[in-house]
Amino acid sequence: MDFLSAGALTPVLIPLLVFGARVIDVSLETLRIILLARGGRLIVPVIAFIEILFWVVSLGLVVNDFANPVYLISYAAGFATGNYAGILLEEKLAMGVCVLRVITSREDRSLIDAVRATGYGVTVVAAEGLHGPCTIFYSVVRRCDLLRVTGMVEEMSPSAFCTIEDVRSTTHGTFPRSDGKPWSGLHHRTVRIGK
Repeated sequence: MDFLSAGALTPVLIPLLVFGARVIDVSLETLRIILLARGGRLIVPVIAFIEILFWVVSLGLVVNDFANPVYLISYAAGFATGNYAGILLEEKLAMGVCVLRVITSREDRSLIDAVRATGYGVTVVAAEGLHGPCTIFYSVVRRCDLLRVTGMVEEMSPSAFCTIEDVRSTTHGTFPRSDGKPWSGLHHRTVRIGK
């Protein structure tokens, strides 16, 4: 029963608590920064509040025995793991929208029609590239659908050059509804930038 006493568990329990609190705090910090960059003004303060609670707990446990290298290593390992976990969490949530830009050597009507069939709008522009005429098409796609749409592009036009950029906000556009039909109109509120 001595092993189950608080004193016997302290050398194992405190490093685990420090590690766990750091993973949670840094994961939330990563998520908060990403949401802040995307204009998530309502959820960011809530995440910041929870994040700082976990940070204070982890720091308090380490400061009580600052000379203990196991605590310091747990703190640093929790920080590193929290960064990784935060990135994975953000990828899984796939929030927001991005611009998909596809450059092809010719106007690929079947590819453009296939992307439009998913419910997204496509803007087509004739352009001039290094090797002559080419076509650029743009589509604003929800990040949760991005892999499906880019998979179609790779399958139907393997030589196409694609770039993807995050979008902070949109005002109008064509996006698929939950029932699968396209919807045109105001999608996200416009986020005012500057004064």
